[in-house]
Amino acid sequence: MNQLTADNSRVCLKYMTNGAVFPKIKVVALDFDGVITNLNVDWDAALHLASTAAGYNIENLIPFYEATYGTPVFQKASKLIEQLELEALKDAELAPYTVEFLEKLAELKVAIYIVSMQSMHVVKQFLNKHGLSAYISDVVTRDKCPSKKAQVLYVLEKSRVRPEQVLLVDDSAGNITNCKVLGISCFHFEKQQNPQKTKEMWDAILKRVRG
Repeated sequence: MNQLTADNSRVCLKYMTNGAVFPKIKVVALDFDGVITNLNVDWDAALHLASTAAGYNIENLIPFYEATYGTPVFQKASKLIEQLELEALKDAELAPYTVEFLEKLAELKVAIYIVSMQSMHVVKQFLNKHGLSAYISDVVTRDKCPSKKAQVLYVLEKSRVRPEQVLLVDDSAGNITNCKVLGISCFHFEKQQNPQKTKEMWDAILKRVRG
């Protein structure tokens, strides 16, 4: 294969965006709290509940979830925290232009997953309330996987695509750092108070997906 043919092949396999080369995205994994909605959960109270369930002081929920996953302690703590999440859900609003964004992904035949550290009941209740369930291929919460990295691994296994064809959209820089090592594509979603700014974030993600 000569150099020109090789270059053309690379162009056919990948797409250019603002000078950067990105693979074609086949799966978008959306964080829940911080992306499609914002939950005003009292996390100090959540840590207190987890500490009460565990019988020792918990300072960070994710390591606690990972260490206790599959145990009665995990189940007890998760159920207690779920009550705080359900209370916060009462006032949670759908991020502006989310439906339009999901519709465009569906038109592009891109599979959509929700990856969330909330409980399954909380996420599904919100999706059903806002008529979003039909757009979602699967919901992956702490009930299935106790960390964002584990959730992305689940998505990779279920979707059967190459890592670079999965785009994680998350508001946590820490989650993005932890998941990038899997070889996936990532987009840092910055929380916006202005609906127009939120639309610009969705548009930037679509541009990344389209290439």
